Amino acid sequence: RLEPSARAVRPVRDAMGWLTRFLASKMEDPAKRQADFEAHMVETTAKCEEVKKNWNQPTKTHGYWAKDKMQSTYKFSQEPMLTNAPGRAQNW
Repeated sequence: RLEPSARAVRPVRDAMGWLTRFLASKMEDPAKRQADFEAHMVETTAKCEEVKKNWNQPTKTHGYWAKDKMQSTYKFSQEPMLTNAPGRAQNW
């Protein structure tokens, strides 16, 4: 025969067992989570290596910015009237 205090604890323990099982069913599997993280890190590392490799490549050829087309683009981009930039603009 159970003591009165033991009878009071038993329903709480059963309820906690159900709650524990419910929470465990909603949680991620640690092994799957670790595998997903490692796959993500491998993919990210590969992308980083690709970016580092491309950093060593020249983006523009020698003298690219000195060509007339690039110089005119730079000069026009400084004109406030053409870019709607703040500053004094000439009247038409």
